Amino acid sequence: MASRTNALQPLCKPSKRIISNSLTHLSSSSTSSETPNKKKSTVFLPSSSFINHIKSTERSSSDQKAASDGGLNDLYSWQKAARKDSEIFELLDGPPYANGEAHTGHAINKILKDFVVKSRIALGYRVLFRPGWDCHGLPIELKIGKQQGNAGSRTPLETRAAARIVADEAIGKQMNAFRRWGVTADWEKPYVTKSPSYVAAQLDIFAKLVEQKLVYRSFKPVYWSPSSNTALAESELEYNDKHQSTSAYFRFKLINFSSSDVIWAHSEPSKISQFFALIWTTTPWTLPLNNAISVSSAIQYSLIQFDNEINNPTSTFYVIASKLLEEFQKSSDRKCKVVGTVKPANLIGRRYKSCWHNELGLPIYEGPHVTDTVGTGLVHTAFAHGFQDYDVAISKGDRVESFVDSRGCYTRHLGHDLDGKEVLGEGQKIALRLLNHDIVHVSKHVHSYPYDWRTKKPVIIRSSEQWFIDVDEIGKRASMMLDDISVAAGDSDLRASLKQLVTTRKSWCISRQRVWGTPIPALVDDNGGSYTSRKLIEWVAKLTRERENTDVWWEIDVKEILENEEVRRSLEIPSDIVSQLKKNTDIMDVWLDSGLAWHAARDNDTEREHVADVVLEGVDQFRGWFQSLLLTSVAVQNKLPYKKIIVHGFCIDENNNKMSKSIGNVVDPTMLTDGSLKQKAIGADGLRFWVALSGSENAGESKIGMKIIDDVDKKVIAFRNGFRFMIGGCQGFDGKQVKFPLKTLDIDMLQNCDAIVKRSIVNYNDFKFRTVANDLTQFLQRNFSANYVKYVRDRLYCDKVGSESHISAQFTLHRLAHNLAHIISPILPHLSSEVLQHLPGSHEKQILRLKFEDLHYGLLTPHDQLSKHMKFVYEVRNLLESTAGPKIDTSKKGIVLQVTPEYHTILRIYESELPELLNVSQVILHENRDENSVELVESRLRYCERCRKHTRNESDALCGRCSDAMGLSR
Repeated sequence: MASRTNALQPLCKPSKRIISNSLTHLSSSSTSSETPNKKKSTVFLPSSSFINHIKSTERSSSDQKAASDGGLNDLYSWQKAARKDSEIFELLDGPPYANGEAHTGHAINKILKDFVVKSRIALGYRVLFRPGWDCHGLPIELKIGKQQGNAGSRTPLETRAAARIVADEAIGKQMNAFRRWGVTADWEKPYVTKSPSYVAAQLDIFAKLVEQKLVYRSFKPVYWSPSSNTALAESELEYNDKHQSTSAYFRFKLINFSSSDVIWAHSEPSKISQFFALIWTTTPWTLPLNNAISVSSAIQYSLIQFDNEINNPTSTFYVIASKLLEEFQKSSDRKCKVVGTVKPANLIGRRYKSCWHNELGLPIYEGPHVTDTVGTGLVHTAFAHGFQDYDVAISKGDRVESFVDSRGCYTRHLGHDLDGKEVLGEGQKIALRLLNHDIVHVSKHVHSYPYDWRTKKPVIIRSSEQWFIDVDEIGKRASMMLDDISVAAGDSDLRASLKQLVTTRKSWCISRQRVWGTPIPALVDDNGGSYTSRKLIEWVAKLTRERENTDVWWEIDVKEILENEEVRRSLEIPSDIVSQLKKNTDIMDVWLDSGLAWHAARDNDTEREHVADVVLEGVDQFRGWFQSLLLTSVAVQNKLPYKKIIVHGFCIDENNNKMSKSIGNVVDPTMLTDGSLKQKAIGADGLRFWVALSGSENAGESKIGMKIIDDVDKKVIAFRNGFRFMIGGCQGFDGKQVKFPLKTLDIDMLQNCDAIVKRSIVNYNDFKFRTVANDLTQFLQRNFSANYVKYVRDRLYCDKVGSESHISAQFTLHRLAHNLAHIISPILPHLSSEVLQHLPGSHEKQILRLKFEDLHYGLLTPHDQLSKHMKFVYEVRNLLESTAGPKIDTSKKGIVLQVTPEYHTILRIYESELPELLNVSQVILHENRDENSVELVESRLRYCERCRKHTRNESDALCGRCSDAMGLSR
């Protein structure tokens, strides 16, 4: 390049010569009027029918065509047939509820699962993914009530028939939405928990639980929803952190307690004294139901006297935990003084006067649950309305009775004033009014409180006859097994959360007082006795299969059951109560329905032997499906039902608000994919890309809103722009492997592409879909657009078509489009399909038929040192850009490059290609021992109108390269 030195002059001395726009010195066969057209026609301009902006009105049809052309619609059946000998990978579907339209929560869940399915197909597995629907339960019964009126006018069979229709309609709508989003699954054979085959399989497993004596019926406290009129499990609750309760400090008068039981600070009082136990409660509706007071032997108790009562004729004293005295004075705004202390032993075993039944003296017990962190250190205990209260009753052998009915109302046992009154409403107000004499202080207390997750109304704790599974020992076994698997969201290890939940759970209330569900086959008598057996349950399962009818339990009667001698013997019913027997009318908890999917969602024993490789659900399923699957599987088959749990979060709006129809911030996925009058359609891939960026590797909230959707759409359009350039740039190229050496710029690009492909494969293996999406976005923006397109454009446009240099660029663009389309296909399958359909040449046109491992980057010989050498080029590029600034077009300039010996040694290897690698017209390379520097210089060579560079000799019409491309003599 030293020979070009005299043709360059510093920019500070610009040439004032005006270059004519007309071309001269053409070949004798060309006229000046023909030259512009001929010049223009020989510039290679990328063109393609692939479009980068799809109109909203055409988005749906475009996605449908891409799905059809790209083989998306039959991908699942294809891979099951083509991969018969491949390793099986199973994703077990946590079934969505078959009620209502598909929403953004469904989108996050189902699309994340589809990323798993499609990436596993691309990784070479034979994937099993059978979509499911949870069909039973309260919401559908509530919906029927709204549609058809009073439930009391319908028989159970009529309700069940109406429920099937509601469930089937919802399944149809949701399935259409999931398929619209491009979700790949066994759509021809979904599992539904209402089907005869599923119900029968569920009963088979329930029979085994009964045989193991894990199932029992008992009168004990459960979460009870007055609004739903049924028991609820912990997993069916949601907690309202802003719930406002009425809290009360209340006193109970001690009976057999005297001054001698006190360690007085000074002397004993000379006046007549009365002593009270001071309690605090946030459920004052339970005060009329009080059975005992619980205290702790580990707590120090003080005896106090209120300042405003010191001068009363009778001395009144209150027992309270010493540590809680300050908080009591602050909360009640009552001043008091400590007059003595009371040993716990002097409280335990004493009695006090019932606040509701004056003739009753009730006990003070020691309770292991009592602390001095909140309240008074003396705990009001109502056996039927608290889990720990119940434990106290059982430990003392006391009887547990409930005087609150299924509607959440007091019964007649508490007298006329409270009979039929709602405990959470008018009843509590009346009780407080009647007990006013012993109320020390009442206030409002804001705290977290359980609500029915369906009706969004408060629940109560109420004892009733319910069916339970004993999971105490099972939970401990399950917890140890969890140590061997991953429970994660991205890199976050969440095993501890699940382990803590299953180890602290003692029992699982599985009965619901509804009719739309799987029955609990059993007989009950008038005295609370219950009779069930494995034989009875398996007989009902057998009838369900044979008749293909899940209404069997509601259609048969007690007589028909007892006529089966084998069943009757297994029930061991005393002969004197046969006439009292009735069918149990409770149904199973829906979490037990879906929790047995590890068995019931599979068709045969071979399938059931396989442990699901992955389950993927929202973070709320720690209290739901993750547990129900785990506990039932460990109980019945003593093994885990899954090898890995992936967790995702909930959807919120841009302002961190939960989705709510009342707020008006609900985003309809259909509106996003297909558009509306106010919303541009972003297509299925736009929705999928939002899920990849917001819902993957994250157990927190996934934000959605118009600004976020616009940003997602821009990112997808950037992908389309990149692919359009690639496809257009290789028009006329057959896509075949080239044998000659590629240009350095192309080699570097292909090696970078190979690196991102390999990194993406690793991340797909690790279920890191957000990382894949972000990596590919950055690759298109930085590596491709900024570091390749900018530099290769001149060669692609202006080198002679068919020359090795031009083919090198086309081959690179073709291989980029091919490999990137395949690697992005699990996330953006419609775009992938479009690219492969438009890409010229002979290659696999349908998505995910080619394994990731078969993607070749096109270099026959690896260039191990190139990436290291290109770092020197990138450094010079940065130096050039900082020298030129944003306004100077360096492609039309020359540079004098002074570099250190190390840089000079490397750059000399690529000296002939430096103008392209640096996007300049000419480069003069000099060695400089001090530092690297770039000087922009103006060329004395003239402007070439075809390539728009200063590379033309003054006597020529075009530069040498352009003359060769046009076939002109020089």
